[in-house]
Amino acid sequence: MKTNYLPTQRIIPTLLIALSDKLTAELIASLESKKLFKVVNIMTDGERLFENLEIQKPDYLLIDNELPNGGGLGFLKKLDRIRPTTKVIVYSSNANPDFLKVFLSSPALGFIQQGCGITEFTHCLQKVFEGKRMVFSQVSDFTTKICHNEQDEVSLYDLTKLSEREMDVWELLADGKAEKEIAEVLFISTSTVRTHKNRISEKLDIKGKMKLSKLALSF
Repeated sequence: MKTNYLPTQRIIPTLLIALSDKLTAELIASLESKKLFKVVNIMTDGERLFENLEIQKPDYLLIDNELPNGGGLGFLKKLDRIRPTTKVIVYSSNANPDFLKVFLSSPALGFIQQGCGITEFTHCLQKVFEGKRMVFSQVSDFTTKICHNEQDEVSLYDLTKLSEREMDVWELLADGKAEKEIAEVLFISTSTVRTHKNRISEKLDIKGKMKLSKLALSF
């Protein structure tokens, strides 16, 4: 007996956009025509954000760190109040280390620096929709190094791969500390500092110690 199989339909994720700038929100919403996502709501104020998340049940939330009554570091610290099935993408004007540290310790799946091009923005959304954690920053190399190859792919230095102690070493490198100073601050030997630096370089696929120090200093 011949069996006819219907083609599998791609499930388009739903997105709630919560941005302080209405024009930017509408521009992003216009990408809906590419069948990348379906917009369930656009908000320019976060006062009823959690209420709308419960009612509309979006797959993803794109939120601005400057959203009135709902953005900023405080929101990231309250992510556990959101519906567990809603994944968060931060669209931020802020790429300083403190903000990114909070992001990295949060359940948010994406961090996209405001001002990036449509190609980069779309690429990041697609990767997040595939379940990958994405960080894209044009300003700071704290978590990201943008490189375009022939396929126009975006390569990332993902610090989420680092252990807590390796992050400590990274942050001290970013402060311009030498190996001896790092050893004194962390109460470890200089040889242990070098081991941590080597492991960081391996995990981030960085060639050369000088390149690692230079990258950290740019954060």
